[in-house]
Amino acid sequence: MSRRVDTANRTVLALLGLLLAGGGGVGLAAGSGAFGDPPPVLPEQARAYPGEQPWFWWAVAGGCLLVALLALRWLLAQLHTDRVGRLDLTRDDRDGRTVVHAGALADAVEAEARSLRGVLGASARVVEHRGRTLRVAVELADHADVAEVRRVLEDRVVAHARQAVDDPDLPVDVELRPGRRAGSRGLR
Repeated sequence: MSRRVDTANRTVLALLGLLLAGGGGVGLAAGSGAFGDPPPVLPEQARAYPGEQPWFWWAVAGGCLLVALLALRWLLAQLHTDRVGRLDLTRDDRDGRTVVHAGALADAVEAEARSLRGVLGASARVVEHRGRTLRVAVELADHADVAEVRRVLEDRVVAHARQAVDDPDLPVDVELRPGRRAGSRGLR
């Protein structure tokens, strides 16, 4: 997910959490008699009000529609990612079209990175954030030579990815993570 979606999720969930916590606190206080004897769930005045005001149900419907539209907007934000599905490598339409699936490029980069000595795991993805960027995360073993892994990633893995998409200036973000798992399956 993108940072924008993560920020929207945190904001919406924080506001919803505060609203529900406040409502629960008021309900608990009212139920325990903090505001006097607990009234019926709906007092007589509230039960009779909708019949006296014809616009009431229109207001309720408008409020429900607003909540539904906000929920739909939030759901659509969950579906939006910054991942790229296909890379169009076509330079000139007269020569034909060349399309590379970004997942295939990511899989190839992951496999090549995993084959390096001292690497426990790798993940890659192509994202669209101010232009195409290849993001690679590499999990290192405890015994890994970080400088050597970095050098090989830059000289071989990144070079192969750039060559595959015929873009020598393709931005690549490499994140090296110290190993979190025990074991030596990264030795080769």
